[in-house]
Amino acid sequence: MRSDFVVLGATGTAGNLIAGHLVQQGGTVTLVGRDEGRLASIAARFDSGAVTVLAADLADPASPAAAARAGKVLVNTVGPFARLAPPVVSACLDAGTAYVDIANERAAVRALLDRDAEARERGVALVTGAGFGPAATEALVLALGERMADPASVVVASAATTAYDTEGVRATVAEAAAEGATVYRAGELVRFRLGDGATTLTFGGVGRTVIPVPTGDLEAARDAGGAPDVTAYAAPRGGTGTDGRSYAYAELTAGDGRRQVAELSTGEGFAFTAALAAAAAATLLDGPRPGARTAARLLGAERVAALPDTTVQLGR
Repeated sequence: MRSDFVVLGATGTAGNLIAGHLVQQGGTVTLVGRDEGRLASIAARFDSGAVTVLAADLADPASPAAAARAGKVLVNTVGPFARLAPPVVSACLDAGTAYVDIANERAAVRALLDRDAEARERGVALVTGAGFGPAATEALVLALGERMADPASVVVASAATTAYDTEGVRATVAEAAAEGATVYRAGELVRFRLGDGATTLTFGGVGRTVIPVPTGDLEAARDAGGAPDVTAYAAPRGGTGTDGRSYAYAELTAGDGRRQVAELSTGEGFAFTAALAAAAAATLLDGPRPGARTAARLLGAERVAALPDTTVQLGR
């Protein structure tokens, strides 16, 4: 019998936290990872008959299919997503299993969104960017879009605080950084050296030095805002304003110079990601229309803002 949810990468930090939310919500969950012993240990901590385990390694070509067949909704927490996610997405399409990931690489988010027609044809819902960064900044752009329908430019920025320094995050950041910095200008993707284009933005009550980054925020903001010029910034770790909270910022500017801004404040980044990804997975279990979309699009700006310990301020 298929579980409600499959958590791929359940022995990692994000996977473990997301699985906890899904179990708490009352779903049946299959934990998937390479180490069967660690999986069993995690399952025992949940003390729930609703949790099963499946040992699988994405290096084995048969593993994505086995994971996709194990549940109705697969939550993928294994990065780097640009390299490792495509076979998992294909397996979900073949199995008719809904899919959600926590990708924050520009290339990975774009690749998933580009499978929209395929997903609609196969009758499967695919969701990407279910984490702090893409969802936080896009939710702000979506909210501001109700005030400014056709902006000439969109700027988003994030400054995450995290209690975890994981190998998976380091590997994902390293692969994404190899792309260099990316922005959209006149509707075209422009690349330049990572570290160039630094500026200072004030959000979360602090002036922050931020740099353009090749994150999923860029693609999410582009799709949400519809502007020809889009920039996604991030504050380097250890930067100004370390108060234990994570912040997101969005700014929409009209052709005549009118500007709308918004900020989001939340707690630790992994905690936000786990709550968001679990909410997205639960929504997918209810059977939304097929196609590919971001988590913020799936949930809507109001549901993102309603996540635990999260506040949104429109305008300043």
